[in-house]
Amino acid sequence: MCKSVEKGPLLTESTEPNGVSPKDMDQYRFDSNSRVLTVPNLITVARLCLLPVAIYEAVGRGQFVLATAILVFIGLTDFLDGYVARHFNQVSELGKIIDPSADRIVIIAVGITAIIQGWIPLWLGIVIMVREVFISLLSSYLYKTRSYRLDVIWLGKAGTFALLCALPTLVAGESKSPNLSFLHLIGLGLAIIGIVTLYLAAFNYVTKVLIPVLKGNVLPPSR
Repeated sequence: MCKSVEKGPLLTESTEPNGVSPKDMDQYRFDSNSRVLTVPNLITVARLCLLPVAIYEAVGRGQFVLATAILVFIGLTDFLDGYVARHFNQVSELGKIIDPSADRIVIIAVGITAIIQGWIPLWLGIVIMVREVFISLLSSYLYKTRSYRLDVIWLGKAGTFALLCALPTLVAGESKSPNLSFLHLIGLGLAIIGIVTLYLAAFNYVTKVLIPVLKGNVLPPSR
């Protein structure tokens, strides 16, 4: 006697193997990307909160070593929030915006402080400021006119890392300890490397994003 065999649900184009439709999956991705209170975003906010503390310790109290330690920690959190976002599925649209914005705020704030305090040559500070202001204006323009988010490329990440290393090194070089004076030259070298790399990234944005926009071309979607 033949036994009847129960048939499972048929898989169609509208059903995933786990029983979730593509529409539901898209909604899940949207909900995940639209999250605000994520660990990476909180790390980014903490980074910004520590910035005035570092500046105060360096300028207000002359505690250059402590200020350097705080700035180094700020630089490390720049990589920590990205790692947490990627490896724990906490990537969000807000994070993609505030993370590079926080980097620019840190660089501009410390750069202006370094110029005023005479820690870096005026021309070097101006070069740093011009690039950061240009990228900020470009990002705002693209977002307002095309609703387009300017994604960070590896050149930008490398340049930002170099500057985030250079700025605390320059601060440490201002310490009264003669054993740390050599750090000023190292900081200047790192700053120049970072600036060159960041300007190469800016050139990439101009040729691959800004010029196509001015020509009326359609841009590829942001990642």
